[in-house]
Amino acid sequence: MIDFTSGNPMKQMLIFSVPLLLGNLLQNLFSIADMAIVGRFIGGTALAAIGSTVVVIQFLIAILIGLATGASIVISQFFGAKKEEELKKTVATSLIAMAGLSIILTVLGVLGAGPMLRLLGVEDIIFYDAKVYFRILMAGVTFPIYLNVYMAYMRALGDSKSPLIILSISAVLNVILNIVFIMVFGWGIAGVGLATIVSQTLALGACIAIAERKIPQLRLRLSDIRFDKAIFKLILTYGIPASIQLSITSLATLTIMRLVNLLGAVAVAGFSVGTRVENFAMMPLANINIAISTFVGQNIGAGNEERAKEGLRSGIKLVLIIGGVASAILLIFSPDLMRLFVAPDDIHAAGIIREGALYLSIISMFSVLFGIFFAFNGFFRGVGDQVIVMALTITSLSIRATLAHVLVLGFDWGLEAIAWSIPVGWALCGTFAYIYYRSGRWRGKAAVGK
Repeated sequence: MIDFTSGNPMKQMLIFSVPLLLGNLLQNLFSIADMAIVGRFIGGTALAAIGSTVVVIQFLIAILIGLATGASIVISQFFGAKKEEELKKTVATSLIAMAGLSIILTVLGVLGAGPMLRLLGVEDIIFYDAKVYFRILMAGVTFPIYLNVYMAYMRALGDSKSPLIILSISAVLNVILNIVFIMVFGWGIAGVGLATIVSQTLALGACIAIAERKIPQLRLRLSDIRFDKAIFKLILTYGIPASIQLSITSLATLTIMRLVNLLGAVAVAGFSVGTRVENFAMMPLANINIAISTFVGQNIGAGNEERAKEGLRSGIKLVLIIGGVASAILLIFSPDLMRLFVAPDDIHAAGIIREGALYLSIISMFSVLFGIFFAFNGFFRGVGDQVIVMALTITSLSIRATLAHVLVLGFDWGLEAIAWSIPVGWALCGTFAYIYYRSGRWRGKAAVGK
């Protein structure tokens, strides 16, 4: 684990970010391999089916992820303040709360799969596959949720190496199981869903084992597992804004997905693959956001505001370098990257490649804007100002959704409308984030001392 309260900020964030980057690059490489297997051995419609369910799942789990985000903020600040007892209470209380919410979510997702997908406007040609995939993921949703929660808490404590090991295990297992379930057993789209759940369940087991052996703050005994109302209230203070943010973000994404569905199955497949590649390219910038948040949280907990601000400045320097490289790669190689996912003899291959490459070529020009916007959000999250993070993210997504609908429905644009709307939101909200940071109104929001 890294104690960010002393030492060289740039060096520490690089050391912290590299395992995050390697883990996420590995996970995304294997995710790309998964999509390539699906596209080549099941078909382009299967890609569209999977893509149409992702935003619904994100919407449903927003509350749980929001609570985990709130707990992570509290954990990082308690760690910086050296308050071990309160830290353990936070871990135990959050895990108990998520157990009950996971059960509710599972029932809702399995029983409501069909109506939710119909509401989203999923086309008949992909509806059955989408429903099968969705139900399998929701039936086992507890395991990936807890996996991501444990990894978030490890990062909040300054440990980015253990998540690298866990992500590696999950990614390798997922690809192996996809090959077995799809190419050997012939289970089709159901095999894709099962491979995801089984691999993440096994990775969760590895995660708990690592925590037991290496991280005393996450090592819970039976006597530690109790619900603390005061701690839960503190978690909610930071978790509710995060949950609202994620819910509205997912809702805005749902409206965009519905808009993409109007453009047809080829556009849906191109968009689904394009966003996977985009996430892969943007992952280093997202990792810097996590590093900034952890760095700032620990230093605010330790009462060192100037060092927290120094961490933000170091993070932005990293964003400018890495964002420029990511932009160049996407701009040059977007058509070639799209071809990895589609069988050459697929009847829709040319259209899927064209649509996805168009989306990526536009997004690639503005990745630095994304990185700067998220750097400020990481700082605000670290200091405990979740309300401004919520407001900025919701505003960015609202701008994106509104502009996309105007361009598609009003001017008959295609998938390029979705792409052009995104950097507009990043630019406007990034500017406001800078103004808010300079105002200093984020001070006094820390969990420590409450």
